[in-house]
Amino acid sequence: MNEEAFPVGHGNASPHAIQVIDAIRSAYDRDWEKRRREFVHEFLSRTWAGIPLPVLSVCGRGTQEIRYSTYLAYFLDWSRHHGLGTRLLDKVLRSLGHNDVDTYRARVETERYIGTVFDGKESADCFCDIVVTCEQSGHVIFIEQKIHSGESPNGRVKLSQLQRYDLAIQEGSELIGLRRIKIFLTPEGKVSSKAPEWQPLSYSALISAGLAVLRDGGLSSTARGNLRRFLMDLALGPFDKAERELNELVDLAVKATMSSDFLDRLRFDEACTRNALLVELLMEG
Repeated sequence: MNEEAFPVGHGNASPHAIQVIDAIRSAYDRDWEKRRREFVHEFLSRTWAGIPLPVLSVCGRGTQEIRYSTYLAYFLDWSRHHGLGTRLLDKVLRSLGHNDVDTYRARVETERYIGTVFDGKESADCFCDIVVTCEQSGHVIFIEQKIHSGESPNGRVKLSQLQRYDLAIQEGSELIGLRRIKIFLTPEGKVSSKAPEWQPLSYSALISAGLAVLRDGGLSSTARGNLRRFLMDLALGPFDKAERELNELVDLAVKATMSSDFLDRLRFDEACTRNALLVELLMEG
């Protein structure tokens, strides 16, 4: 449903078409009054009470991959003081079909050197954004993240970045005997055509895993606040939305409650649909 389907005036529409349009509008308004008005009031009460501060987005660091990789690694590392333990790491792995990984005392490293690859006389060192070693179950997890750019080229070696990593991982003596999981994290869940072993993971899927952790319960208020703040950064920062999106949602919500205009209500509902994960995060108390 969109505004174009319901023009303000009836124009040259036939009497039957006018009758149908009016009936749809009336049904929409009745449903909105019955179901949506309470939701909008709750939405406004939560946003006016304050939202989890998306630190990297507010600081203008949303497009810098190293900062986001370090940020993600922090929440994947059970030994850090975020209060989540291994919950987020476990949810992400299970969302990708890896149910047999024992993450107890997993070691999380950022910008880890994984080897050097050679192409004739040329060579290239390889550093993976996040490497998680799970000795209990014999797994090692590689996570490479790209926000705006594609796989980083190398002027000396013709292979793509993930192809270079594949070769370095294959030849790494310290990885012998470990089962390997490779994850390619991008805003849209891009698939690497040249390195098919890397499983795509989108920001929306990562946020969904975080929401599942929130809904499972058992977290302290501090842990919930930490996780919500991180998920807000994922929802806002990589796409440079920041306060603009939040302000638009709040403004549309106010108009929808103050007005009986059909289009004001429709605009708010459409904005919620476009920002579904962000709205879910804001509504998670």
